[in-house]
Amino acid sequence: MPDAEPGLRERKRRATRLAIQQAALRIAIEDGLAAVTVDEISRRADVSPRTFFNYFPNKEGALLGDDPTLPDDALLSDFRDGGPTGDLLGDLGALLVHSTRELIEERGLIEERQQVLRAAPELFSRRMESMKEFQAAIERAVVERLERAGGDLVGEALRRRARLASLVALAALRHAWWEWSDGDADTHLVDELERSFADLDALVSRSLA
Repeated sequence: MPDAEPGLRERKRRATRLAIQQAALRIAIEDGLAAVTVDEISRRADVSPRTFFNYFPNKEGALLGDDPTLPDDALLSDFRDGGPTGDLLGDLGALLVHSTRELIEERGLIEERQQVLRAAPELFSRRMESMKEFQAAIERAVVERLERAGGDLVGEALRRRARLASLVALAALRHAWWEWSDGDADTHLVDELERSFADLDALVSRSLA
């Protein structure tokens, strides 16, 4: 389920971050990528360039939005140690639910961002590279979990299993993303991700029955 309603300060932070992204994308769509500058984004978003850099390192960051990342805290350590339930795919789902909670992503940006990415192969390549890095981070976490668990899997066989698990997890995340973007305004990405992993568990359980 989604987190509790954020406080006023957090709502303002999210609104500013969203306004910056909206401004960057609309400049790109209306005037072309060459017209996208930090100064112009700041002007349209009604923030100072200094405020812009508090949120994004450059204009490309504003166009691409947030990259998914694994939590660097006790949740990740618990996953590597075999928790919280002992079920690999279920625990991966819980980890990705936490990651999506950290993303500030609005339905209204999806279509515009896709339009910009289709017209800018270099930005699309950067987005694909960031997803590749995210997949690699998931794979490393799974490798460490499997190593700590012991068992018969070692070396190349362990790496293959970890890569498969990471790609299956990302497929569930992508499924949730599609369902969320096509759904009604009241649904939350975290809820859709939980449903996608529940559906995945049902499919796997049925295939093994």
